[in-house]
Amino acid sequence: MSKKKDIQKKHFETRGLFILSLNVFLLVSLITFSKNNPNANWLGYLGHYLAYILTYLFGLSSYLFSFFLFWIGIKLITKKNLQGFFFKGFSFFLMLISMSFLLTIYSDSLSIGSSIENKVFTDQIFFHNLKPYYQMRYNLGGSFFYYIYKDLPFLNLKKVLSSSGCTLIFFTTFMISFLLFTGLDIITTFKNFKREKKKKPIKKKRELFKKLLIFILEKIKEKREKKKQKPLPATQINIKQNTIQKEKIEKIPEKENININTKVEKIIEKVPTFLDKLKTPYYLPPTSLLTDPQKIDHPTIKKELSKQAEVLEETLKNFGIEAKVGEINCGPTITSFEVHPSTGVKVQKIKSLENDIALNMEAKSIRIIAPIPGKAAVGVEVPSIYPQEVSLKEMIQNYQMQQKKMQIPILLGKTVTGDNVIADLTKMPHLLIAGATGSGKSVCVNSIVVSILMNVAPDNVKLLMIDPKKVELTQYSNLPHMLAPVITEAHGAYAALQWLVREMQNRYDILKQLRLRNITAFNLRKITKEEQELEMEIPEKLPLIVGIFDEFADLMMVSSGDLETPIARIAQMARAVGIHLILATQRPSREVITGIIKANFPSRIAFKVSSRINSQIILDEVGAEQLLGNGDLLFSPPAASQLIRAQGAYIRDDDINKVIDNICEKYPTNYLIPSFDNMPKAEDLAKNSDAKDALYDQALNIIISTRNASTTFLQRKLKIGYARAASIMDELETNNVIGPQIGSKPRKVLSLDEEL
Repeated sequence: MSKKKDIQKKHFETRGLFILSLNVFLLVSLITFSKNNPNANWLGYLGHYLAYILTYLFGLSSYLFSFFLFWIGIKLITKKNLQGFFFKGFSFFLMLISMSFLLTIYSDSLSIGSSIENKVFTDQIFFHNLKPYYQMRYNLGGSFFYYIYKDLPFLNLKKVLSSSGCTLIFFTTFMISFLLFTGLDIITTFKNFKREKKKKPIKKKRELFKKLLIFILEKIKEKREKKKQKPLPATQINIKQNTIQKEKIEKIPEKENININTKVEKIIEKVPTFLDKLKTPYYLPPTSLLTDPQKIDHPTIKKELSKQAEVLEETLKNFGIEAKVGEINCGPTITSFEVHPSTGVKVQKIKSLENDIALNMEAKSIRIIAPIPGKAAVGVEVPSIYPQEVSLKEMIQNYQMQQKKMQIPILLGKTVTGDNVIADLTKMPHLLIAGATGSGKSVCVNSIVVSILMNVAPDNVKLLMIDPKKVELTQYSNLPHMLAPVITEAHGAYAALQWLVREMQNRYDILKQLRLRNITAFNLRKITKEEQELEMEIPEKLPLIVGIFDEFADLMMVSSGDLETPIARIAQMARAVGIHLILATQRPSREVITGIIKANFPSRIAFKVSSRINSQIILDEVGAEQLLGNGDLLFSPPAASQLIRAQGAYIRDDDINKVIDNICEKYPTNYLIPSFDNMPKAEDLAKNSDAKDALYDQALNIIISTRNASTTFLQRKLKIGYARAASIMDELETNNVIGPQIGSKPRKVLSLDEEL
């Protein structure tokens, strides 16, 4: 009997070890699986195809097979029997099916699932190098289960039960099968836990809590004694730097706090008011405030794209052009076909067939790039069969994951190939946006503002907004980023531009005194004794300023002469001192976008316009009139020879309000200027008797003493221009000092010295 038992033991052990080795084989083949590279699998072609079949059928749930085999192997080695194996196997397969359905629902319903799959598992599960916006997101739970859940033609589970019902059912079956497989009893385990909890005396808990408190208090005392032994001298504290100041004050003992606070108050008095020093640290708004992008799956997209490629080849062949379609890039709203013509075909011949290609492909409009820069191919851009939305939330998340950050990031959209179009406004350094009504211009401006709010603190960037429509940008008035409330009047815009010019000159004076070249060097400098000894008041930090002008055409119609000169000055000189402009207009005519403005705005964005002339004005070339609208844009980066076509990022009004409310609830406004709109107009100042010219009294004395009331005489005596001399003469006439002009006769002097 002992010999038989020993033989049985050996048989059980060998079976268990064999199953465990199979488990290792399966696990290694799954981990090293790559669809397009069978040689990458550590276990060769056998491991590759085994993992291929499992992942195709069950997706990530195939890893449960490894758990099942491990359980069988351990059972055989230890207990030497498998009681209820068929029952355990049934519960395991029920758990496997439930997990596959749950993963399928998860990947189809949540953006997190799709992002995990796209970034981690695309190389392992059936598809590889998927085109953007048409990714087959059903491989987390297996293609078979995805077909039953969503792709079954008539009675798929999603239509019959909905995603919520399926989730509830399969989560319940998963929990039941898990409990059956493991043999756990929830009620008994809960009762045992409750009994053990009652057995433990309360006194022991109190003693443990007291010991923990005593230990924490002793550690705090030790740290305080160390600080008292080595106090920080006051000379080591650089109070002018906010971050260092806060850290030092926390570490200094309480008795020394009084002296430090007095120094800080003196310094804050000297700092200009536009430096928004928040009482609480600023935290960027979370991306969870924004709406997740809508996901639309189209399994037949590859077949439809291949049909379009065949139609394109046949169309070119009918016109005597031999060409083949190479790579196909399917973007959010545009599909790009790379056409490789045969030798001897002129590129201009393909470009001349633009309307014929659009007719045969049944496209609303097409755009031909002949040739594609850096490639031996011609690009044919056609509207996508299934257009999709570009989510600003997704772009912000991708940008925040990057290591390289920008000073003023502007998230514009995505290209045809799915690449994010992100630019730094400080590198542009100014931006011109133009497009017809309904083309997406206002959405672009809002997405630019939100991208700044979500990525930059108000200490680093200040905003100045002009909105003649009074409805587009007024919602941003209460943000801590704002220099002043949103300006809605033309005279307020003129006053704001004059203030920007003065601020630019003041900043250049500061850089001149410190012998620095730009604002970046100023903000990174170390404060020296020479700087402290300067008589000129110098702030610790200068924030960047972004001026946003919405509907610039209305402002130019009211007072083009007053606005064009300061805009040109700022555009030419303000880059080094951190002042940047964004001009947006829906009427891109030569009267609005003048030659002076156009020459100083190298970075431009064009949405759909009505004519080729408007496109020529904005971009210096045609193409904007062929855009589709609804966010389809052409972007001209600085110092770039080719335009970038992209689909603009979309943000909803509800998302904008959520971001604004989140910021305004935590941080108050800190205006430098209470309101530019409330400033008096130039004509009102002229009518106001108190606001007289500085040379008025001197001119009055000259006229009374000489009895000669002549504009040219006054101009010569005071050495001023004719316009100012005439203005002074008008003031004298309104004050009844001189009489009116009568023909060529000189004016009469009415007032006498005694009356004056």
